Amino acid sequence: MNSSEQIKTFILDNLSSHQRDIIQEAITRFGISRQAVHKHMNRLIDNKMVIAHGTTRGRYYKLNPLVNFTKAINIDENYSTEKFLNKNILPHFSTLAKNVFEIFNFSSRALISNVIYHSMASKFYIKIYIIHSEAHFIISDNGIGIFKNIQSGLNLHNAQLAVLELAKGNHITTDSDKHSGDELNAIIQLFDKVMIDSSGLSLEFTNENQNWRLNQSVHKKGTKVHLIINPSSNRTCAQVFNRIFNQDQKNVRIPLNLLEVSKYKIVNSRNYAKSVLRNIYGYKKIEFDFNNIDLIGPAFADELMRNAVRKNQQADIKWINTNETVDLLLSRALNRIAN
Repeated sequence: MNSSEQIKTFILDNLSSHQRDIIQEAITRFGISRQAVHKHMNRLIDNKMVIAHGTTRGRYYKLNPLVNFTKAINIDENYSTEKFLNKNILPHFSTLAKNVFEIFNFSSRALISNVIYHSMASKFYIKIYIIHSEAHFIISDNGIGIFKNIQSGLNLHNAQLAVLELAKGNHITTDSDKHSGDELNAIIQLFDKVMIDSSGLSLEFTNENQNWRLNQSVHKKGTKVHLIINPSSNRTCAQVFNRIFNQDQKNVRIPLNLLEVSKYKIVNSRNYAKSVLRNIYGYKKIEFDFNNIDLIGPAFADELMRNAVRKNQQADIKWINTNETVDLLLSRALNRIAN
């Protein structure tokens, strides 16, 4: 890549987070003059890759979307998923690399089918937004809501436990006779970032560090799923499917920060420990993530370790992101069971 291409790529890769100071960022990065950077920027504007706003002093820049598509769909007797996908969805991904197109093809089909057959929605909305470094697919509906549906179908105590079931990625379905429940787990692992909003909660997953976060959301009714991936990603459906569905490598990481805890970040309930290990059987490796958990009680530690060992007798059981006290209680509980 020559220096001109490097400068162009730098501007496009960093513009979203530096709309007002991208010129100075490029000057600092490459040690070139302001005039030289503006020359590269003007080429990007002429090629309709960047849009400039404002006057000289207040000027800022935005990436010009390659695709910006929105559509609302009524679910009635005239609706056909296959026709809708072929006409309205897949053509917008056709210029993407084969592996990324495949990811969107699989994921959009699975999510739309989920809305049609499980959400009890009367309509749904689609947005596709593609810029240089990000491809977005957003689907929202006016149905029952995914967290509420899982909570009801699995008879869970609250919506936070439904969120935890999603994060565990363990065959989430409320109708196991008809559906495997594997699709959403696969979709989450296929993208760089996934956000799921429903029932006043916002679940966010970042693929790079396998990190989960739970926040409040203004989205009370229905479900909104927002998928983001870099168009230059090398990730493939085959790679992800082989990793997460390989029974010889049956591993699970459980993010306990998704539990509903007190404002003091304390977990001390045997019932919560039992819920954490719901449907966790026969795993070879179990990793408990205690990020953002300040304290657990002896009862929680005992129940968690006791059930983990009983249900997964050959498992390598580990925990991460613990403070000294949490580590002590977990070690004590596991040692007592082992002895």
